[in-house]
Amino acid sequence: MADESEKKKMSIREITEEVGRLYEAMKGMMDEATSEGEPLSQEKEEQYNRMNSRLTDLIKLRDQHYRLLEAQTAAQRNVERALDRESESRALSNTDAPRGDRLQKFIASDEYRSAFSRYLRLGMKELTPSEQRAMTEGTAADGGYLPAKEFLSTLIEKRYLSNAMRSVANIIPLGTFETEITIENAYPTAGYVAEGIAIGAAGQTPAAPGETSPTFSNLILKPKTMRVFTKVSNELLADAGTRGPNFNVETILARQYGKVMGEKEESAFVTGTGTGMPKGCFAYTGTGEVASVGAAAATSFTIQNLLDVVTTLKRQYRANAKWVMTDAVFAKIRGLLMLQSANTGITSNRTDAYAPFAWSLGDGRLQDGEPDRLFGFPVVCVAQGNAVATGNVVAAFGDFSYYHIGEREGVSIKVAREAYLETNQTGVFAFARHDAAMSVYEAFKYLKMA
Repeated sequence: MADESEKKKMSIREITEEVGRLYEAMKGMMDEATSEGEPLSQEKEEQYNRMNSRLTDLIKLRDQHYRLLEAQTAAQRNVERALDRESESRALSNTDAPRGDRLQKFIASDEYRSAFSRYLRLGMKELTPSEQRAMTEGTAADGGYLPAKEFLSTLIEKRYLSNAMRSVANIIPLGTFETEITIENAYPTAGYVAEGIAIGAAGQTPAAPGETSPTFSNLILKPKTMRVFTKVSNELLADAGTRGPNFNVETILARQYGKVMGEKEESAFVTGTGTGMPKGCFAYTGTGEVASVGAAAATSFTIQNLLDVVTTLKRQYRANAKWVMTDAVFAKIRGLLMLQSANTGITSNRTDAYAPFAWSLGDGRLQDGEPDRLFGFPVVCVAQGNAVATGNVVAAFGDFSYYHIGEREGVSIKVAREAYLETNQTGVFAFARHDAAMSVYEAFKYLKMA
């Protein structure tokens, strides 16, 4: 057996790898003896006992190493906090600051970052009392715990990349249960009258305007809950620190959750029914809601149909208007414009075949960040939407500042260890609460298949 001085020269990674080799060797010896139906020979039993003693020593050394690292981290954290404890405590305890602001300051602190990382790996029961108090500070209103700053930043980045609707809609915070937005749904009447004519007087040319008042209604946003769940191997969580600085389970989870949450949100913000989920911007097809321009056929449309969508939208909404369409519709329009250009001979001396009066690629120089434009208006493509089929809305055009996404305290995380103990896994749940709805129907126009 190696002496104590040899063990101290080993890295924690080498210790962990030798633990695994010894375990597999001992398991192989026992499996062989079991298959033969004979006990271990004296020589093999002595070998097994030596290996078992070595394994016990290595596990003890590995655990001591981890405890030392945790003690060093805690000591460093205490030294750093001692320098600014006074100012930090004032900032976090300032009851005049909004709760959201105070929470954001707290989850960015070293104390919370360390507690959240250990919570993901070990669960609440294994945390120290001070770490449990830190996690309690980060409890979200809907249960679970708010992610630490780095985890949340990665998740939000992937969430926005996977959800184009977040780049165009108006995003607002929601209250605990619901938030009301006051909107105008009728306007007063204006008109010209001769001097001395009473309001609404009969027989006048032009007709005297009557007495009318603007009317208002409330748009109510209630948080709907989205849940994401995955199971992570406890061995992976325990050994993550030995795999090098580039391997981080928290970052992997944040990227995966951000991607799938963004994709599901985008689908709801486009075609959601409003029942148990947000109401999508394509879903306002009822009486008195968003007006549509009918396409030429069930599976095709013309350039004139697209132009009619633009020109029938009231001018005051066009200044900030955008197109939202699926990739399938995007491809059909590009193909349509290619055909139109070819038929009119526009492409005789051009390498691209797109009608310049209808479509432009960014600003004409293909600069990064410049969207494609249809009739001069930006085009935003979404991954999921309605199929190009009879009666379906396949594109929306309008001012999307009137489509509201209400957020309730972002994302929260909950770890479940005991529920999956049998498979030696940890369940990690992510919850997001939000709603979405349109407030001014006349600010939009649809392209609807015949």
